[in-house]
Amino acid sequence: MKPTILIVDDDDRNVVLLTVKMEREGYIVESASNGVDALERVAALNPDVILMDVMMPRMNGYEVLKVLKADEKTRYIPVIMLTGLGEVENKVQGFDVGAEDYITKPFSLREVSARVRSLLRMRALQKRIRESDKMAALGGMADGIAHEIRNPLMVIGGLARRLCDGADEEKCKKYASAILKCVNRLEKMIERVDDYKGILLSTLRPGEINRVVEDALRDAAFLFEKKDIEVKVSCMKPSPVVNMDYINLKTAIVNIIENSVEAMGDKGVLEISTKIENDKALVQIKDNGVGIDSDEQKKIFHPFQTSRIEGAGLGLTMTYRIMSDHSGEITVKSVKGEGTIVTLSLMVIDETSSKES
Repeated sequence: MKPTILIVDDDDRNVVLLTVKMEREGYIVESASNGVDALERVAALNPDVILMDVMMPRMNGYEVLKVLKADEKTRYIPVIMLTGLGEVENKVQGFDVGAEDYITKPFSLREVSARVRSLLRMRALQKRIRESDKMAALGGMADGIAHEIRNPLMVIGGLARRLCDGADEEKCKKYASAILKCVNRLEKMIERVDDYKGILLSTLRPGEINRVVEDALRDAAFLFEKKDIEVKVSCMKPSPVVNMDYINLKTAIVNIIENSVEAMGDKGVLEISTKIENDKALVQIKDNGVGIDSDEQKKIFHPFQTSRIEGAGLGLTMTYRIMSDHSGEITVKSVKGEGTIVTLSLMVIDETSSKES
């Protein structure tokens, strides 16, 4: 199937020149004359490459680019900015917003064609890598599900056969309790798999990181019940603002809190803070629990990799996926027997809290 190129420019002459060149190269070519129309065309066409002017009516190229890169469905479409603004600051702004390439007008059609070919090769490679990652994750999940189901099913089957063979009342209660425990384990695993499917797509919008942390702590409050765990919260003011999917990012933080609480047992100190370092908003979650040894740290984001007896082991896998969707990072520092520090890192878009929030 021929690649589709979307040309976005309010100058008809540029559109004609680029259209003729791209069609000669064998591409399907569509066009839009302003930023608003461009977004509608992208939604309808899902083009392989976008050639976009910066100075346009209704929405300029930078504004369109921000919308495209904030949406999971369009963020991977490569964009070449075409503009007469040749200053370094203009180019840096385009790259910071998410442009894959930048060509200054007047441009060479041969150069544009070469850069389109380069981005198409890169996109094809990225697509293969993403598909490979999906298959690897699916394989790991399938292995994990098979392992997690096999053990409780063996227990359920064995105990059920004993009940059928006849046993006194005390043993019947013991067997029934064990069966219920296994059933609860399977139900929890299915719930976590459903949760994992629910975070496959993130829709990013500007939001305050402190609000997510505070709401995550409120949702996780039940984890501290009947435990002697001190929670220390230190969120910088005003709150850093980042592009986020509120629900998914809150899920990521709750998952980390849950792991920290389990690592501490019935007593400990949990410290949560937010701050800005090098234009990035950091959420740091620290516990003084059992810690993780160096070998386990290498595998903690793999599906079903868990040292816990209960649960499906998908929490940190979900968190890793969510941070990847946010173009963020997650790092873990831990010492066995001393505790763990998990840091989430997201690019700041505004260091001040929105007055309208």
